[in-house]
Amino acid sequence: MAFPLRHLIRNIAACAGAAVLASAAWAQTYPDRPITFIYGYPAGSVSDIAWRAIVQEASKRLGQPIVVENKPGANGRIGLDMVMRAKPDGYTIGKFNNSQLVVAPLIDPKLAIEPGRNYTPIVLGIEGYLLMVARPDAPFKDLPSFIAYAKANPGKLTGGSPGPGTGSHLALAMVGAQAGIDYTQIHYKGAVPAMQGLLAGDIDVMFTDVIAKPYVESGKILGLGVSGSSRWDLFPQLPTLKEAANLPAFQAVTWQGVLAPPGLPAGVATVLNRAFNEALASPELRARMAAGGWIIRGGTPEDAAKLIRSDTELYRPVVKAANIKLD
Repeated sequence: MAFPLRHLIRNIAACAGAAVLASAAWAQTYPDRPITFIYGYPAGSVSDIAWRAIVQEASKRLGQPIVVENKPGANGRIGLDMVMRAKPDGYTIGKFNNSQLVVAPLIDPKLAIEPGRNYTPIVLGIEGYLLMVARPDAPFKDLPSFIAYAKANPGKLTGGSPGPGTGSHLALAMVGAQAGIDYTQIHYKGAVPAMQGLLAGDIDVMFTDVIAKPYVESGKILGLGVSGSSRWDLFPQLPTLKEAANLPAFQAVTWQGVLAPPGLPAGVATVLNRAFNEALASPELRARMAAGGWIIRGGTPEDAAKLIRSDTELYRPVVKAANIKLD
């Protein structure tokens, strides 16, 4: 029996309307119990401490506890997979970063994931700059003399990183590609061993984070410049690589945010987005993040998805040119 087209259209519209109403009704009662926040790295890091402060502020807005669970392993992939496989009801969410969502899929296509299809972006949270540093007895004292020396001595300099595919590794690779210089990369198993290598004079340069502050201030290592688009409040005396190294296209920052499983009801995503944006706007939290060297982001889920896609294209040629492989 033929089914009139107008009846089909009417039924589709009714189903869509019912879904919207169900999502809205769900959002009115959500959350009514504690939320689990998966953090895919060990406890105690500067990032872990920052996110515990952020989720505590967000929980005040939601009226329910947010319980942080550390699930380290596979460069954050274990925790990420737990969130992506969770029930899309808003009671399991987690932290993401550009290493997980941008770099890892570029290095290993088997890890390819996309916003919307594999996960639901909620909000961008915080951003961190990287600091380019050198051993204090290096044969250069600033960014222009570093590039001049590297060009005059191809392959002689050594650059360290906490591991292949890390933000520090990619930042050094990007400097090399954009400045036309070459150096030998030495990978350590973590940021602390890499810093120890620099302090011992085993490597010449590296990109690192806020852990370098006391060493720069005491003169144990030499600060060269920062990786962001503007100067860093923690190191106001240091220029950006854009301005001092004449690399107008250079920018290497680490960003982190909140995601949920795919298929999350739109109303629930809106509730979470609003709570985290309000938390990030808290004067007390902003002061605490600034003291730790973090830059507040915030915004819509669409803003997060847009950044994920644009950074994927930014790093694609860098990863390919550097022939980065995971150990």
